[in-house]
Amino acid sequence: MHSSKHLRAITFLLALVLLIPAYAGVNAQAGGTVKLAKGKTIKIGWAGDLTKQLVVPSKGILYGAQVAVNQINDKGGVKGFKAEIVQGDDQCVGDQATTVAQKFASDPEIVAVVGHVCSGATIPASDVYEKARIVMVSPSATAFTVTNRGLSVVNRVVFTDDKQGLADALYMVNVMKAKSIATLDDSASYGKGLADTIAQQAAALGAKVVLSESIDPEAKDYRPVLTKLLQNPPDVLFFGGYEKPAALLTQQMKEVGLTDTKFFSDDGAYTNTYLSLAGKDAEGAYMSAVSVKGSDEAAQKAFEDSFTKLANDKYNTYDPYQPNGYDAAAVILAAIDKVATTDADGSLVIDREALIKAVRATKDFKGLTGTLTCDAKGDCGAGEVGVYTVKDGKFASLQKYTAQQLMEAGGGASATMAATAAK
Repeated sequence: MHSSKHLRAITFLLALVLLIPAYAGVNAQAGGTVKLAKGKTIKIGWAGDLTKQLVVPSKGILYGAQVAVNQINDKGGVKGFKAEIVQGDDQCVGDQATTVAQKFASDPEIVAVVGHVCSGATIPASDVYEKARIVMVSPSATAFTVTNRGLSVVNRVVFTDDKQGLADALYMVNVMKAKSIATLDDSASYGKGLADTIAQQAAALGAKVVLSESIDPEAKDYRPVLTKLLQNPPDVLFFGGYEKPAALLTQQMKEVGLTDTKFFSDDGAYTNTYLSLAGKDAEGAYMSAVSVKGSDEAAQKAFEDSFTKLANDKYNTYDPYQPNGYDAAAVILAAIDKVATTDADGSLVIDREALIKAVRATKDFKGLTGTLTCDAKGDCGAGEVGVYTVKDGKFASLQKYTAQQLMEAGGGASATMAATAAK
Protein backbone atom coordinates (compact mmCIF):
# COMPACT_ATOMS: atom_id res chain seq x y z
CA MET A 1 0.00 0.00 0.00
CA HIS A 2 2.77 2.39 0.96
CA SER A 3 4.69 1.63 -2.22
CA SER A 4 1.53 2.14 -4.27
CA LYS A 5 0.87 5.55 -2.67
CA HIS A 6 4.52 6.45 -3.13
CA LEU A 7 4.34 5.54 -6.82
CA ARG A 8 1.19 7.64 -7.32
CA ALA A 9 2.86 10.59 -5.61
CA ILE A 10 5.91 10.33 -7.85
CA THR A 11 3.69 10.05 -10.93
CA PHE A 12 1.77 13.17 -9.89
CA LEU A 13 4.97 15.16 -9.32
CA LEU A 14 6.35 14.08 -12.69
CA ALA A 15 3.14 15.23 -14.38
CA LEU A 16 3.51 18.63 -12.75
CA VAL A 17 7.12 18.89 -13.91
CA LEU A 18 6.12 18.05 -17.47
CA LEU A 19 3.49 20.78 -17.43
CA ILE A 20 5.87 23.49 -16.25
CA PRO A 21 7.65 24.13 -19.61
CA ALA A 22 4.36 24.66 -21.41
CA TYR A 23 3.15 27.35 -19.04
CA ALA A 24 6.17 28.81 -17.30
CA GLY A 25 7.11 30.98 -20.26
CA VAL A 26 3.64 32.43 -20.53
CA ASN A 27 3.42 33.29 -16.85
CA ALA A 28 6.96 34.56 -16.46
CA GLN A 29 6.24 38.04 -17.74
CA ALA A 30 2.65 38.70 -16.79
CA GLY A 31 2.60 42.47 -16.28
CA GLY A 32 5.39 44.24 -14.43
CA THR A 33 8.55 45.86 -15.71
CA VAL A 34 11.82 44.95 -17.36
CA LYS A 35 14.89 46.27 -15.56
CA LEU A 36 18.19 46.24 -17.43
CA ALA A 37 21.45 46.95 -15.63
CA LYS A 38 24.17 49.02 -17.28
CA GLY A 39 25.83 47.05 -20.04
CA LYS A 40 22.73 45.00 -20.83
CA THR A 41 20.98 45.24 -24.19
CA ILE A 42 17.31 45.79 -25.01
CA LYS A 43 16.15 42.46 -26.41
CA ILE A 44 13.61 42.47 -29.22
CA GLY A 45 12.40 39.13 -30.53
CA TRP A 46 12.02 38.47 -34.24
CA ALA A 47 10.03 35.53 -35.58
CA GLY A 48 9.63 34.28 -39.14
CA ASP A 49 10.38 31.39 -41.47
CA LEU A 50 14.10 30.65 -41.76
CA THR A 51 13.97 27.04 -42.93
CA LYS A 52 10.73 26.01 -44.67
CA GLN A 53 8.33 27.81 -47.01
CA LEU A 54 8.95 31.58 -47.06
CA VAL A 55 12.64 31.82 -46.23
CA VAL A 56 13.93 34.59 -48.49
CA PRO A 57 11.15 37.16 -47.81
CA SER A 58 11.44 36.34 -44.09
CA LYS A 59 15.15 37.09 -44.19
CA GLY A 60 14.32 40.35 -45.95
CA ILE A 61 12.10 41.31 -43.04
CA LEU A 62 14.79 40.27 -40.56
CA TYR A 63 17.45 42.35 -42.32
CA GLY A 64 15.05 45.28 -42.51
CA ALA A 65 14.46 45.13 -38.76
CA GLN A 66 18.19 44.81 -38.14
CA VAL A 67 18.86 47.97 -40.14
CA ALA A 68 16.46 49.87 -37.85
CA VAL A 69 18.22 48.49 -34.77
CA ASN A 70 21.65 49.31 -36.21
CA GLN A 71 20.60 52.88 -36.90
CA ILE A 72 19.42 53.38 -33.31
CA ASN A 73 22.58 51.77 -31.93
CA ASP A 74 24.81 53.95 -34.11
CA LYS A 75 23.15 56.98 -32.48
CA GLY A 76 23.86 55.70 -28.98
CA GLY A 77 20.85 53.43 -28.50
CA VAL A 78 17.78 54.13 -26.39
CA LYS A 79 18.79 56.28 -23.42
CA GLY A 80 22.30 54.88 -23.76
CA PHE A 81 21.24 51.23 -24.05
CA LYS A 82 21.91 49.31 -27.28
CA ALA A 83 19.23 47.05 -28.74
CA GLU A 84 19.59 43.56 -30.17
CA ILE A 85 17.40 41.16 -32.13
CA VAL A 86 16.81 37.63 -30.84
CA GLN A 87 15.79 35.35 -33.72
CA GLY A 88 13.14 32.64 -33.69
CA ASP A 89 12.35 30.28 -36.58
CA ASP A 90 8.61 29.53 -36.70
CA GLN A 91 8.62 28.03 -40.24
CA CYS A 92 5.32 29.86 -40.82
CA VAL A 93 3.63 27.01 -38.94
CA GLY A 94 1.26 27.49 -36.02
CA ASP A 95 2.68 24.88 -33.62
CA GLN A 96 6.25 26.00 -34.19
CA ALA A 97 5.19 29.64 -33.79
CA THR A 98 3.67 28.82 -30.41
CA THR A 99 6.94 27.19 -29.37
CA VAL A 100 8.92 30.26 -30.43
CA ALA A 101 6.49 32.55 -28.61
CA GLN A 102 6.75 30.50 -25.42
CA LYS A 103 10.55 30.67 -25.66
CA PHE A 104 10.41 34.46 -25.99
CA ALA A 105 7.94 34.69 -23.13
CA SER A 106 10.25 32.67 -20.89
CA ASP A 107 13.01 35.27 -21.32
CA PRO A 108 12.22 38.09 -18.86
CA GLU A 109 14.41 40.53 -20.81
CA ILE A 110 12.57 40.33 -24.16
CA VAL A 111 10.41 43.45 -24.27
CA ALA A 112 8.75 43.20 -27.68
CA VAL A 113 8.55 41.12 -30.85
CA VAL A 114 8.88 42.01 -34.53
CA GLY A 115 6.67 39.38 -36.10
CA HIS A 116 5.44 37.03 -36.88
CA VAL A 117 5.77 36.96 -40.67
CA CYS A 118 2.91 34.66 -41.69
CA SER A 119 -0.68 35.02 -40.50
CA GLY A 120 -0.99 31.33 -39.65
CA ALA A 121 1.95 31.70 -37.30
CA THR A 122 1.04 35.14 -35.98
CA ILE A 123 -2.42 34.20 -34.73
CA PRO A 124 -1.47 31.39 -32.31
CA ALA A 125 1.74 33.15 -31.23
CA SER A 126 -0.18 36.31 -30.39
CA ASP A 127 -2.30 34.40 -27.87
CA VAL A 128 0.92 33.59 -25.98
CA TYR A 129 2.10 37.21 -26.12
CA GLU A 130 -1.25 38.49 -24.88
CA LYS A 131 -0.96 36.39 -21.74
CA ALA A 132 2.71 37.26 -21.28
CA ARG A 133 2.08 40.99 -21.97
CA ILE A 134 4.68 41.21 -24.72
CA VAL A 135 3.81 43.76 -27.39
CA MET A 136 4.24 42.65 -31.00
CA VAL A 137 4.26 44.36 -34.39
CA SER A 138 3.88 42.14 -37.44
CA PRO A 139 5.41 43.47 -40.65
CA SER A 140 3.45 41.19 -42.96
CA ALA A 141 0.59 39.19 -41.40
CA THR A 142 -2.40 40.41 -43.41
CA ALA A 143 -5.22 38.02 -42.38
CA PHE A 144 -8.32 39.79 -41.10
CA THR A 145 -8.37 37.70 -37.90
CA VAL A 146 -4.93 38.90 -36.74
CA THR A 147 -6.17 42.20 -35.31
CA ASN A 148 -9.83 41.36 -34.87
CA ARG A 149 -9.79 39.26 -31.68
CA GLY A 150 -9.67 42.07 -29.12
CA LEU A 151 -6.00 41.55 -28.20
CA SER A 152 -4.15 44.54 -26.76
CA VAL A 153 -0.60 43.48 -27.71
CA VAL A 154 -1.17 42.81 -31.42
CA ASN A 155 -0.26 45.38 -34.08
CA ARG A 156 0.83 45.33 -37.71
CA VAL A 157 2.33 47.70 -40.27
CA VAL A 158 0.82 46.23 -43.43
CA PHE A 159 -2.47 46.33 -45.30
CA THR A 160 -5.12 43.70 -44.61
CA ASP A 161 -6.60 40.89 -46.69
CA ASP A 162 -9.90 42.71 -47.11
CA LYS A 163 -8.08 45.51 -48.95
CA GLN A 164 -5.84 43.21 -50.96
CA GLY A 165 -8.73 40.91 -51.86
CA LEU A 166 -10.85 43.81 -53.07
CA ALA A 167 -7.95 45.19 -55.13
CA ASP A 168 -7.38 41.79 -56.73
CA ALA A 169 -11.05 41.33 -57.56
CA LEU A 170 -11.27 44.85 -59.02
CA TYR A 171 -8.28 44.19 -61.24
CA MET A 172 -9.55 40.79 -62.38
CA VAL A 173 -13.05 41.98 -63.25
CA ASN A 174 -12.48 45.58 -64.36
CA VAL A 175 -9.06 45.38 -66.00
CA MET A 176 -8.62 41.76 -67.03
CA LYS A 177 -12.35 41.60 -67.90
CA ALA A 178 -12.67 38.21 -66.22
CA LYS A 179 -16.16 36.73 -66.44
CA SER A 180 -15.30 33.59 -64.46
CA ILE A 181 -12.72 32.79 -61.80
CA ALA A 182 -11.63 29.80 -59.73
CA THR A 183 -9.86 30.00 -56.38
CA LEU A 184 -7.53 27.54 -54.71
CA ASP A 185 -5.83 28.02 -51.34
CA ASP A 186 -3.44 26.27 -48.97
CA SER A 187 -6.09 26.10 -46.20
CA ALA A 188 -3.97 28.33 -43.90
CA SER A 189 -5.28 31.57 -42.36
CA TYR A 190 -3.61 33.82 -44.92
CA GLY A 191 -4.18 31.88 -48.13
CA LYS A 192 -7.74 30.78 -47.44
CA GLY A 193 -8.78 34.14 -46.03
CA LEU A 194 -7.55 35.96 -49.11
CA ALA A 195 -9.01 33.43 -51.55
CA ASP A 196 -12.41 33.59 -49.83
CA THR A 197 -12.38 37.39 -49.96
CA ILE A 198 -11.53 37.42 -53.65
CA ALA A 199 -14.29 34.94 -54.43
CA GLN A 200 -16.82 37.04 -52.51
CA GLN A 201 -15.73 40.33 -54.03
CA ALA A 202 -15.45 39.00 -57.59
CA ALA A 203 -18.97 37.58 -57.32
CA ALA A 204 -20.22 40.93 -56.02
CA LEU A 205 -18.63 42.58 -59.05
CA GLY A 206 -20.45 40.23 -61.42
CA ALA A 207 -17.95 37.42 -62.08
CA LYS A 208 -18.93 33.76 -61.78
CA VAL A 209 -16.94 31.72 -59.26
CA VAL A 210 -16.72 28.24 -60.77
CA LEU A 211 -14.59 26.57 -58.08
CA SER A 212 -13.30 27.33 -54.57
CA GLU A 213 -11.18 24.60 -53.02
CA SER A 214 -8.34 24.06 -50.57
CA ILE A 215 -5.28 22.03 -51.55
CA ASP A 216 -2.36 20.45 -49.71
CA PRO A 217 0.63 22.82 -49.97
CA GLU A 218 2.99 19.85 -49.59
CA ALA A 219 1.48 17.91 -52.52
CA LYS A 220 3.46 17.24 -55.68
CA ASP A 221 0.58 16.77 -58.09
CA TYR A 222 -2.25 19.29 -58.51
CA ARG A 223 -3.39 17.96 -61.86
CA PRO A 224 -6.47 16.18 -60.45
CA VAL A 225 -7.97 19.46 -59.18
CA LEU A 226 -6.82 21.37 -62.27
CA THR A 227 -8.49 18.91 -64.64
CA LYS A 228 -11.83 19.74 -63.00
CA LEU A 229 -11.57 23.10 -64.76
CA LEU A 230 -10.92 21.79 -68.27
CA GLN A 231 -14.55 21.47 -69.39
CA ASN A 232 -15.24 25.16 -68.75
CA PRO A 233 -11.87 26.86 -68.16
CA PRO A 234 -12.13 30.01 -66.02
CA ASP A 235 -10.62 33.26 -67.18
CA VAL A 236 -8.55 33.49 -63.98
CA LEU A 237 -7.28 30.95 -61.47
CA PHE A 238 -6.32 32.54 -58.15
CA PHE A 239 -4.13 30.76 -55.61
CA GLY A 240 -3.89 31.96 -52.00
CA GLY A 241 -0.66 30.71 -50.44
CA TYR A 242 3.08 30.66 -50.89
CA GLU A 243 5.76 30.36 -53.54
CA LYS A 244 6.36 26.61 -53.88
CA PRO A 245 2.78 25.39 -54.50
CA ALA A 246 2.17 28.52 -56.59
CA ALA A 247 5.06 27.61 -58.87
CA LEU A 248 3.90 24.00 -59.20
CA LEU A 249 0.35 25.10 -60.01
CA THR A 250 1.68 27.46 -62.68
CA GLN A 251 3.58 24.64 -64.37
CA GLN A 252 0.86 22.02 -64.10
CA MET A 253 -1.80 24.38 -65.46
CA LYS A 254 0.13 24.35 -68.74
CA GLU A 255 0.59 20.58 -68.58
CA VAL A 256 -3.15 19.85 -68.30
CA GLY A 257 -4.11 22.35 -71.00
CA LEU A 258 -5.35 25.40 -69.10
CA THR A 259 -3.39 27.59 -71.48
CA ASP A 260 -5.98 30.37 -71.73
CA THR A 261 -6.56 30.68 -67.99
CA LYS A 262 -4.48 33.39 -66.32
CA PHE A 263 -2.72 32.49 -63.08
CA PHE A 264 -3.03 35.07 -60.29
CA SER A 265 -1.51 34.87 -56.79
CA ASP A 266 -0.40 37.00 -53.84
CA ASP A 267 2.61 38.38 -51.99
CA GLY A 268 3.38 34.87 -50.74
CA ALA A 269 4.35 34.09 -54.32
CA TYR A 270 5.69 37.54 -55.23
CA THR A 271 9.23 36.26 -54.75
CA ASN A 272 12.33 35.50 -56.75
CA THR A 273 12.04 31.92 -55.55
CA TYR A 274 8.68 31.64 -57.35
CA LEU A 275 10.26 32.96 -60.55
CA SER A 276 13.09 30.46 -60.26
CA LEU A 277 10.85 27.47 -59.50
CA ALA A 278 8.20 28.23 -62.13
CA GLY A 279 10.74 29.10 -64.81
CA LYS A 280 9.37 29.97 -68.24
CA ASP A 281 5.86 28.97 -67.16
CA ALA A 282 5.74 32.00 -64.88
CA GLU A 283 5.64 34.34 -67.87
CA GLY A 284 2.36 36.24 -67.92
CA ALA A 285 1.36 35.29 -64.36
CA TYR A 286 -0.16 37.97 -62.10
CA MET A 287 0.58 38.78 -58.45
CA SER A 288 -0.53 41.35 -55.91
CA ALA A 289 1.71 42.59 -53.13
CA VAL A 290 2.51 45.60 -51.01
CA SER A 291 3.55 48.62 -53.03
CA VAL A 292 5.58 50.96 -50.87
CA LYS A 293 4.82 54.65 -51.10
CA GLY A 294 7.52 56.05 -48.85
CA SER A 295 7.34 59.51 -47.37
CA ASP A 296 11.08 60.11 -47.73
CA GLU A 297 12.96 59.02 -50.86
CA ALA A 298 16.33 59.84 -49.29
CA ALA A 299 15.51 57.65 -46.28
CA GLN A 300 14.46 54.81 -48.58
CA LYS A 301 17.71 55.10 -50.55
CA ALA A 302 19.76 55.09 -47.33
CA PHE A 303 17.80 52.08 -46.12
CA GLU A 304 18.40 50.15 -49.33
CA ASP A 305 22.12 50.90 -49.18
CA SER A 306 22.35 49.75 -45.53
CA PHE A 307 20.24 46.68 -46.28
CA THR A 308 22.41 45.66 -49.24
CA LYS A 309 25.56 45.99 -47.15
CA LEU A 310 24.06 43.97 -44.30
CA ALA A 311 22.64 41.22 -46.52
CA ASN A 312 25.67 41.20 -48.83
CA ASP A 313 23.21 40.68 -51.64
CA LYS A 314 20.94 42.61 -53.99
CA TYR A 315 18.10 44.44 -52.25
CA ASN A 316 15.26 43.22 -54.49
CA THR A 317 16.25 39.58 -53.93
CA TYR A 318 14.30 39.82 -50.68
CA ASP A 319 11.09 41.54 -51.90
CA PRO A 320 8.51 42.59 -50.92
CA TYR A 321 8.50 43.30 -47.16
CA GLN A 322 11.96 44.70 -46.36
CA PRO A 323 10.65 48.22 -45.52
CA ASN A 324 7.87 46.74 -43.39
CA GLY A 325 10.45 44.89 -41.33
CA TYR A 326 12.23 48.19 -40.76
CA ASP A 327 9.01 50.00 -39.83
CA ALA A 328 7.90 47.28 -37.39
CA ALA A 329 11.20 47.55 -35.49
CA ALA A 330 11.26 51.35 -35.71
CA VAL A 331 7.76 51.67 -34.24
CA ILE A 332 8.77 49.43 -31.32
CA LEU A 333 12.02 51.31 -30.71
CA ALA A 334 10.24 54.68 -30.78
CA ALA A 335 7.70 53.43 -28.24
CA ILE A 336 10.46 52.09 -25.98
CA ASP A 337 12.16 55.47 -26.11
CA LYS A 338 8.91 57.13 -24.98
CA VAL A 339 8.23 54.94 -21.97
CA ALA A 340 11.67 53.82 -20.75
CA THR A 341 13.18 55.51 -17.72
CA THR A 342 16.47 55.22 -15.85
CA ASP A 343 16.60 54.71 -12.10
CA ALA A 344 19.12 55.81 -9.47
CA ASP A 345 21.67 53.09 -10.28
CA GLY A 346 21.51 53.82 -14.01
CA SER A 347 19.40 50.79 -14.92
CA LEU A 348 16.88 51.08 -17.76
CA VAL A 349 13.30 50.39 -16.67
CA ILE A 350 10.59 49.54 -19.20
CA ASP A 351 7.00 49.19 -18.02
CA ARG A 352 5.33 46.52 -20.14
CA GLU A 353 1.80 47.92 -19.97
CA ALA A 354 3.05 51.40 -20.81
CA LEU A 355 4.92 49.98 -23.81
CA ILE A 356 1.83 48.12 -25.03
CA LYS A 357 -0.15 51.36 -24.88
CA ALA A 358 2.62 53.41 -26.49
CA VAL A 359 2.83 51.14 -29.55
CA ARG A 360 -0.95 51.18 -29.99
CA ALA A 361 -0.90 55.00 -29.64
CA THR A 362 1.49 55.37 -32.60
CA LYS A 363 0.35 58.36 -34.63
CA ASP A 364 1.77 60.10 -37.71
CA PHE A 365 4.96 58.04 -37.53
CA LYS A 366 7.12 58.67 -40.58
CA GLY A 367 8.00 55.19 -41.75
CA LEU A 368 9.56 53.88 -44.92
CA THR A 369 6.18 52.52 -46.04
CA GLY A 370 4.43 55.84 -45.40
CA THR A 371 2.88 57.65 -42.46
CA LEU A 372 1.80 55.12 -39.82
CA THR A 373 -1.08 55.59 -37.39
CA CYS A 374 -2.45 52.67 -35.38
CA ASP A 375 -6.20 52.34 -34.96
CA ALA A 376 -7.94 50.90 -31.90
CA LYS A 377 -7.37 47.32 -33.12
CA GLY A 378 -3.67 47.71 -33.94
CA ASP A 379 -3.89 48.17 -37.70
CA CYS A 380 -1.16 50.71 -38.44
CA GLY A 381 -0.32 49.97 -42.08
CA ALA A 382 0.41 52.39 -44.87
CA GLY A 383 1.40 51.44 -48.40
CA GLU A 384 -0.67 50.51 -51.41
CA VAL A 385 -1.77 47.25 -53.02
CA GLY A 386 0.20 46.74 -56.20
CA VAL A 387 -0.66 44.39 -59.07
CA TYR A 388 2.24 42.93 -61.05
CA THR A 389 2.84 40.60 -63.95
CA VAL A 390 5.81 38.48 -64.91
CA LYS A 391 7.47 39.88 -68.02
CA ASP A 392 10.77 38.60 -69.39
CA GLY A 393 11.34 36.66 -66.17
CA LYS A 394 10.85 39.64 -63.86
CA PHE A 395 7.96 41.27 -62.01
CA ALA A 396 6.61 44.36 -63.74
CA SER A 397 4.21 46.82 -62.10
CA LEU A 398 0.77 47.15 -63.68
CA GLN A 399 -1.44 49.08 -61.28
CA LYS A 400 -1.60 50.39 -57.72
CA TYR A 401 -4.62 50.80 -55.48
CA THR A 402 -4.51 53.27 -52.60
CA ALA A 403 -6.59 52.85 -49.46
CA GLN A 404 -8.69 55.80 -50.59
CA GLN A 405 -9.39 54.23 -53.99
CA LEU A 406 -10.44 50.98 -52.37
CA MET A 407 -12.71 52.82 -49.95
CA GLU A 408 -14.32 54.68 -52.83
CA ALA A 409 -14.75 51.41 -54.74
CA GLY A 410 -17.36 50.50 -52.13
CA GLY A 411 -16.79 46.75 -52.37
CA GLY A 412 -17.90 46.14 -48.79
CA ALA A 413 -14.94 43.86 -48.15
CA SER A 414 -14.53 44.73 -44.50
CA ALA A 415 -18.17 44.01 -43.75
CA THR A 416 -17.96 40.74 -45.68
CA MET A 417 -14.83 39.64 -43.81
CA ALA A 418 -16.33 40.60 -40.49
CA ALA A 419 -19.44 38.54 -41.22
CA THR A 420 -17.29 35.57 -42.31
CA ALA A 421 -15.09 35.78 -39.19
CA ALA A 422 -18.17 35.83 -36.96
CA LYS A 423 -19.42 32.50 -38.30
